[in-house]
Amino acid sequence: MKSLRYMIVFPVLLIVVSVAEGWYHYDRVKADMVSDLNQALERVVASSATVDGVLETLPLLQGGTMLTLGGEHTDFARQLQIPALRDTAFIACCLGGGHGRAEDSAARQAARICSDTIMLARHTAEGTDIAVTVKAYANPTLASIFSHSGSGRPAVLFAAGLLMLGLMLVAQRMAMKPQLLPVSVDACQQVSSSSCASAIMPRALNLTPMQEQLLELFYASPSRTLSKEDICAALWPKKDNPEDGLYTFISRMKSSLASQSSLRIVNRRGREYVLVDETGGNAC
Repeated sequence: MKSLRYMIVFPVLLIVVSVAEGWYHYDRVKADMVSDLNQALERVVASSATVDGVLETLPLLQGGTMLTLGGEHTDFARQLQIPALRDTAFIACCLGGGHGRAEDSAARQAARICSDTIMLARHTAEGTDIAVTVKAYANPTLASIFSHSGSGRPAVLFAAGLLMLGLMLVAQRMAMKPQLLPVSVDACQQVSSSSCASAIMPRALNLTPMQEQLLELFYASPSRTLSKEDICAALWPKKDNPEDGLYTFISRMKSSLASQSSLRIVNRRGREYVLVDETGGNAC
């Protein structure tokens, strides 16, 4: 039992190692995705047409100061090298000078990863300066992130650890369950009364030491019968008036046997007790 308890450490350690390795792969893949967003954003911003369109459109927006550009068929999506990013990546363009922070915060919460920020500035014909911050966001699924890592070992280790842990817990539960041995009347008839006690004594019963001693006394008796005096002399040899606690002791003994076996203790004529097996009459 103790060795099984100590062995549970191994599947738990396996699960911990798999979680740690999975987190390492997760961080590495996220770093690769951030790098891909940065390079794609830099290429898009390098296009004068895109910059002019953003600078001309953003100041004209009504009801907000952020413009989002995205879609898997846009120039930005085509610049991405990781396929898992193309469906969910977009560019958020906000007016500079502190404007658009609420919108940028909302975009950040809606995405798992984001790129570095690029600042665009242009002096307009009206003599005003326009500053725009440009940032790329993406919200790939966890499955796509782990699949991009190319390593399924963390998942295998995690599943193996859970399986081992489950099997060990089942084995421990089975080991703790009392296993009752059937009492055979024929077996007692073929051996002497002294060897019968050791041959058919039930094993793995959850009894106290005194209860086990009483059960041994019953099995040592050929008729499985004990008088009150026999029990008191064996269990409480130095106690005055031992019969005062005998009834409580026998009552608890009956409950223990009834919950774990087919053995019963029967009071006969108020003077003696008989051990009976309900599956075969007498216990031997």
